[in-house]
Amino acid sequence: MYPTQSNALISLHGAQEILINVIEMDSGFHDEPHQHSWHQILYPLQGLVKTQTDTHQFYIPHHRALFIPADVRHESWVAQKTCFMGIYLNPAYKARTPKACRTIEVSSFFRELILLLERSIVREGEQDETVNRLIKVLYDQVWCEREITLEIPIPRDRRLAPIVDALLARPSLTMTLADWSVRVGASERTLSRLFKKELGLSYPHWRQRLRLMVSLSLLVQDNKVEMVAHEVGYQSVSAFIDAFKRAFRLTPQQYKLNGSELDFSFEKWTVINAGK
Repeated sequence: MYPTQSNALISLHGAQEILINVIEMDSGFHDEPHQHSWHQILYPLQGLVKTQTDTHQFYIPHHRALFIPADVRHESWVAQKTCFMGIYLNPAYKARTPKACRTIEVSSFFRELILLLERSIVREGEQDETVNRLIKVLYDQVWCEREITLEIPIPRDRRLAPIVDALLARPSLTMTLADWSVRVGASERTLSRLFKKELGLSYPHWRQRLRLMVSLSLLVQDNKVEMVAHEVGYQSVSAFIDAFKRAFRLTPQQYKLNGSELDFSFEKWTVINAGK
C-alpha cells in the first residue's frame, strides 16, 4: 500500500533532506487515511487526484500540486489510472515551508525542476552540491508559485456535517437550506450564517463549487457531458455548460480535450441556479 511504502522509505532514509517516490495508481484507487512525518508535495504526472484532509477536499489535476505539511492526516482517490509523484521534505532541516495545505500551479520550470530532482537525488550518502542548490530552488518555488483555490472547505460544526456529508456523497441533491433545517434541527437563518462563518461561502456557492469540482473527476473518465451534468445535479445541460465555462473559462468538452488550460480562479465565479 502506498502510505506504508512511503513511510517505510522515510524511515529507512531518515537522514536525507528530500526523497521522491513515483507510484502508478490504477483507476478507482483509494489511498486510506494516513499521515507522514515529513512534508509532502503531491504531484500527479497525469490524471487527477482528489485528496481530503480534516478540513478541506482538494482536486489536483496533472498541472497542479498540493503541499501537505508534516503530520497532516489525509486520504486520496483517483478516478482513472494515474502516475503519482510524492516529494517528501524532511522538517528536521528547518526550511521555510507553508504551515497549511497549499495548492500550487506547476509551471513548466517547476515541473522540469521536479523531474530533474527525481533523476538526480540519491537515497544513500550525501547529495551532490548541485542537487543541494536545486533543493533550495524547490523550496523557493513552493512559495513563489501562484496559489490556486482548488479546495472545497469542510465544516466542523455538527449542524453542517450531515448536510456536507450528504452532498459529498450525492452532489445532485436539490435540497434547500429550508429543507435541511427540518432535518438537522437548526433554522434556515442559522444554517446560512454557519456556512458563511465556517466555510466563507454561501450555501448555493459552496454547493456549486462542489458540483463543478466533482464534474472534473467525471469528465476525465471520458463520460459524456450530458451524463455529467445530470450526475452533479444540473437538470439542463446548457446550464451546466454555462456554469462550467463561467468558472473555468473552458467548456466541459474543451476541458476533456485539454485540461491543462483550466483556470481555477474561484473568486470570479457567478453562482448559477442548477435547477434551470
